[in-house]
Amino acid sequence: MRKIQMMLLALIAFIGSATAQTAYNPFTQNIHFEPEPSAFGFECGTTPDVVFTMGLTTADNATQWQNNPLVITICVSGFTMEGPAASVVTGSYASNFDWEYDSFAPECLVGVQNQPLIGTGPDPIFPDPASSGLIRVKLKVPDTAPIGTVLAVNVNLQVPGYMNQFNSQSDDNESTQTQTFCPLKISGHVYNDTTNDATTNDNAVNGPVIYNPKDTQLYAHLMSPAGIILAITPIGQNGYYEFTNVPGSANSTPINYSVVMSMNQGTVGGPAPAIELPSTWIHTGEDCCDRVGDDGVADGTILVPVTNFSRQNVDFGIWTPTPTGPLPTTYKDFYVTGFNCNAILSWTTTMEQTTSHVEIYRKDTKQGVFNKIGVVLASGNSQTARNYSYVDKEVKSQDEMYEYQLRFVDIDQNGHCQKYVA
Repeated sequence: MRKIQMMLLALIAFIGSATAQTAYNPFTQNIHFEPEPSAFGFECGTTPDVVFTMGLTTADNATQWQNNPLVITICVSGFTMEGPAASVVTGSYASNFDWEYDSFAPECLVGVQNQPLIGTGPDPIFPDPASSGLIRVKLKVPDTAPIGTVLAVNVNLQVPGYMNQFNSQSDDNESTQTQTFCPLKISGHVYNDTTNDATTNDNAVNGPVIYNPKDTQLYAHLMSPAGIILAITPIGQNGYYEFTNVPGSANSTPINYSVVMSMNQGTVGGPAPAIELPSTWIHTGEDCCDRVGDDGVADGTILVPVTNFSRQNVDFGIWTPTPTGPLPTTYKDFYVTGFNCNAILSWTTTMEQTTSHVEIYRKDTKQGVFNKIGVVLASGNSQTARNYSYVDKEVKSQDEMYEYQLRFVDIDQNGHCQKYVA
């Protein structure tokens, strides 16, 4: 009998030693995006969150955080994370960790346990609510990500040694992914490039933004490789223009678009307009797409190769030199009179020197810009008075105020102008 009792005591002692190790099993699960991506993925410039659940599936609290902290790493691919780590990561369970970016892998966030992790408690049917919670990470899809870029998030737990005996590695890792479907864009600015003249040339397209030199609206034209206008947009008041939904290349071979900037507005489906600026203004250069240097030919047009990502900083520089010496054409009179619902413009020059022609502009009262409505040939060279006239047959009402502008263009295509209100 004594031998049997001793064997029973030994068995009880063995069972007790086998269960002395406290069980811990940290976990992650249910990773997903909010909002969920479409069937095509996420659009460039959007800011989704990635959300997952984390906690303990075992009863006891994990209290050895000061010497043996649980560590969680969240790494992204294709996304960016913007702002301090503590503001990028939120959620009810995130406060259990101190968050920093990985100094060796800046696309990764590292969370180090900073307090006890609450276990489920003794009743598995009604676990402690603090035993699990959400972790949310703010993400951004880059504005210019190539089409089909993989967007992925990977979550990994680095479990301290004292948890290993009961830890299930299958729930230590979570991942999810999608892709971009970014519509491509071509965008840029027009600058009053005052530092690109002969004396202060900084070899860059820059300066204050501009959209209406001499109150004349400028337009950007997106041209196909065949030289056909695909889209037109006015230069905005901040000097900015943008073309959206630009078709990209199906392979690595670029599509050679170009952008033409002019005060003349073309027609979609037609050829490029005449590239002109208001009198005394000239092109100083164009740049695609690094804001370094220019394309070497100041002509108001720039080549824009596009594969499968957007092109920004397709910029134009213009400038008006300070006049030196007398103007090549002088005039004495400029009148506008109304007759039979037409406006008759008349002017007199007293001297012309290599004058090619005169361009007539009428101000659009709604848009506040001058549009060219006609051309009158000049005499070329003259030292005597010359009389000219032009009939504007598109006057809507003789009760409205109209403003006209004349541009005297030299044979070398420079010019000056005088405006009159009638």
